[in-house]
Amino acid sequence: MQNNFGLFLKQKRQEKNLTQKQLANLLFVSESAVSKWEKNVSRPDIMLLPELAELLGVTEHEIITASIDTKTRQEKKQAKKWRVFSLSWSLFFYISYGIALLTCFICNLAIDKTLSWFWIVLSALLLSFSFTNLPKIIKRNKLLFVPLSNFVSLCILLATCAIYTNGNWFWIATLSIFLGLLMIFAPIYISKYNLFAKIKKYNDFVSIGIVFIMLNVLLIVINLFSIANGYTNNFWYLSLALPIVAFVYFALNVLLCTRFLKTNKLIKTSSVLFFVNLFLFVPPLFVTVSNPNAQKEIDKMNILGADFSNWQSDANMQQNIFCIIFLTILVLAIVFFVSGIIKHNKKEYEKGYSFE
Repeated sequence: MQNNFGLFLKQKRQEKNLTQKQLANLLFVSESAVSKWEKNVSRPDIMLLPELAELLGVTEHEIITASIDTKTRQEKKQAKKWRVFSLSWSLFFYISYGIALLTCFICNLAIDKTLSWFWIVLSALLLSFSFTNLPKIIKRNKLLFVPLSNFVSLCILLATCAIYTNGNWFWIATLSIFLGLLMIFAPIYISKYNLFAKIKKYNDFVSIGIVFIMLNVLLIVINLFSIANGYTNNFWYLSLALPIVAFVYFALNVLLCTRFLKTNKLIKTSSVLFFVNLFLFVPPLFVTVSNPNAQKEIDKMNILGADFSNWQSDANMQQNIFCIIFLTILVLAIVFFVSGIIKHNKKEYEKGYSFE
């Protein structure tokens, strides 16, 4: 306790409008004992601190330090405000959901004499509940269970809408959403959970591989859906979608491999630029499709058809622009590569010189 303990005790006693005798009676000690405390002649027994703190409206820590802990009080005040706000927020949604459900239930029965679109409202509110209230209910593994509950509730909503509209698009919508979730959460889960400790080092490659597999499943479903509904007669997944997706998958993995190169950043940058050029402008030289309009768009990226003396048509203009972009990236790649070689040789020379 500090020397200002007596002054602090006296100040807090007076704020509570207590005399020394009254405080002594409440603590079952003598009036002279309280007087000695305030004169810093003696200190109260440690067993009296909890009751003394309660009578004076302070904490035990504040009595011991003989000072008001403003920071702690402010934190407790803010925490209390947050608890009140959080409770009010939850009650607001619970009441709103209840009113909405009851209103829609009555209206659906009164108008249609049956429950039809009410189930869509119910599933929509379930989805909303999974975003607003469920995260507070789930105490552990929120990163895993909250997105999962969001996805499940969204699937319920999509299924309800598909049944109500007699639609057969449910699987396409569901797989598309699942693909999006994989793109976001697969790398996070692999890096966070010990279950994936053995593949954590290759997180990028594994995540891209998972997305690649899921994307192919989605494309197959879309192709089969298109054939079943008469939108197309051919299985274009094998002839068009798979080659493009496989090429992009290969390109991304090659770019990722550059971070494992045991060289300086300049040469790595040169490698990335070189592969970007390769992946952007080489495919249009070889890709051909049956759709004439689509083939025209592909031909616009054919840099071999560039003619800088002709800027009249849109096709020639785009070919010229793509060729300029290609040459610019290529020059930058060469500059970075040469700079990286020079830096590498300089470093090796300095290392050999210092060794001598």
